[in-house]
Amino acid sequence: MPQGSYPQKAAKPPSLGFAAAELPRALLEFMTLLPAHPFLGNAPRGDGHPVMTVPGYRSNDTSMNILRRYLRHWGYAAHPWGLGTNLGVGYERVSYEERLLKRVEQIVEQAECRASLIGWSQGGVIAREVAKTRPGLIRQVITLGSPIADAPEATTLFRIFKRTSAEEISNELMRVMREVATPLPNVRCICIYSRSDGIVSPEIAQDLVSPNVENICVNASHFGMTVNPFVLRVIADRLSQPEDDWRPFNTRRLGWLLNR
Repeated sequence: MPQGSYPQKAAKPPSLGFAAAELPRALLEFMTLLPAHPFLGNAPRGDGHPVMTVPGYRSNDTSMNILRRYLRHWGYAAHPWGLGTNLGVGYERVSYEERLLKRVEQIVEQAECRASLIGWSQGGVIAREVAKTRPGLIRQVITLGSPIADAPEATTLFRIFKRTSAEEISNELMRVMREVATPLPNVRCICIYSRSDGIVSPEIAQDLVSPNVENICVNASHFGMTVNPFVLRVIADRLSQPEDDWRPFNTRRLGWLLNR
């Protein structure tokens, strides 16, 4: 078994109550964007470096449009991943990594500086794999509720596959997730997770073994992470850190965002 980000035996699947509340919670988070705009508009500005968003399973670039708009507002060169719908690990994972790496290489060459990657859910898994392949291109990786540890059974998706007798799919998901559950060396990683995530257990959305990693807990649904004002503010704070003067997340200044 590869070295994972969290002991498999410690991970439990999300509760059915959290899973059932995902859609209404995500809608509520989206509705809070308008009143939260002054709060987000005053977030720290960036240095203009490129930031690419990587959508989650069965999602495409549309799902992260709002995040990219805020990234541009904060002064970053925001890029979609441009690879259509994410069909998930175990199907197009290798080609996604190769194709995404080519996109990142082009962007970095044009910008003449390293890029940051923001991956939502399974998109975070792909982003981390790209960073493992070419760490010199990546400034930092930010994952949003991503199943990065060695316990695929601690996801609602795996539970659905099992109950629908999709044995081949669940076995492939198990194999691939355990294959990618390895530390992320030489690249800074920010793992944003929620204890009330109804899709991915918070235990497997954290990285407890990689160097240069921060695990930040927020109060958010899984589906609403790309539009949750608190998550967006944390992203702005982490992206604004200078490469040569990195400071940990300020829990005194923004600690009320955390879901303690």
